[in-house]
Amino acid sequence: MVSLLELVRLYDEEQSWLRQFVVPEERRNQLTSAPWGGEYRWFLADNVVPLEKVRLVRERAAQPFLARAQR
Repeated sequence: MVSLLELVRLYDEEQSWLRQFVVPEERRNQLTSAPWGGEYRWFLADNVVPLEKVRLVRERAAQPFLARAQR
């Protein structure tokens, strides 16, 4: 079984192209006062993992299991 940390790392690799267009969260408040609306976000710090990312990764990991259970 793949660890949650590994799943998050794979998700980050998959979404790395978005980092070219999205300002990191630590710098966002310097550029805008608009509240966060639930869209993609990322952090410069390696030790910060957004909860929405963890939830999404867990849901994706559970989908193949749920598909097998429904057969």
